[in-house]
Amino acid sequence: MQLAITILGSANHDLINEIVRANTGNLCQIVDLKASIFNDTYCAYLLIEGNWNQLSKCESTLHAIQKKFDCTIHCHRTEIVKNPDMLPLSIEVIGLAGNDLLNQLILFFGDKNIDVIEINTHNYPAPYLDSKLTNARFVISLSSNESLFQLRDELIYLCDNLNADLLFEPFKIGA
Repeated sequence: MQLAITILGSANHDLINEIVRANTGNLCQIVDLKASIFNDTYCAYLLIEGNWNQLSKCESTLHAIQKKFDCTIHCHRTEIVKNPDMLPLSIEVIGLAGNDLLNQLILFFGDKNIDVIEINTHNYPAPYLDSKLTNARFVISLSSNESLFQLRDELIYLCDNLNADLLFEPFKIGA
């Protein structure tokens, strides 16, 4: 079994240490962990696994951590889902910030009923220019009966209209 955990709280390095200690102490394994600090707010999500008893103990420990650090922690039990019929793809788009790039990409995938597994985005100053760029990385899951070439062509057309560059490739672990 697995437990998906989201955490929002004040930026405090001790918070993630407590979460990791709770998982270790309850014999749960961290499968996935992503964390960031946005201004003064710490944001993280974890996927841990263990048997039902270990996950129950971890949930109890998380309630105590929530009170100690005055943060918000949500837990959701989940089962491992494997679908060999799906192809994971990595898509990276770079374009001008404020160009509605992220919204257009999310709507594009939503309108096509394509599952977005992960989104990472950030803005940064363009070198040598007085403007900002947006870098958006998506991991999507494409059904084996959908046309990879048609999707790529439609994405290229969308990115051309948004004056953005596109990198479209099979998803690689660790990429």
